Amino acid sequence: MSNTTIEELLFTVVYLDDILFLQELIANCEGKHVQQVSYSTYHKALTQLCFGCQKIRTTMLKEK
Repeated sequence: MSNTTIEELLFTVVYLDDILFLQELIANCEGKHVQQVSYSTYHKALTQLCFGCQKIRTTMLKEK
């Protein structure tokens, strides 16, 4: 059984309007944190899942 705490599993979701700003945040985490980045062609939205920051940053509208 793992000794992982609930705090280590929780991520904060951050909604951003500016895709260029999100690209800067992604670049800042590059090489420092494990991260996964995805672009939705349907929603035209960029999303970053950063395991180091424990944040999900996205330009996808919350309503979608």
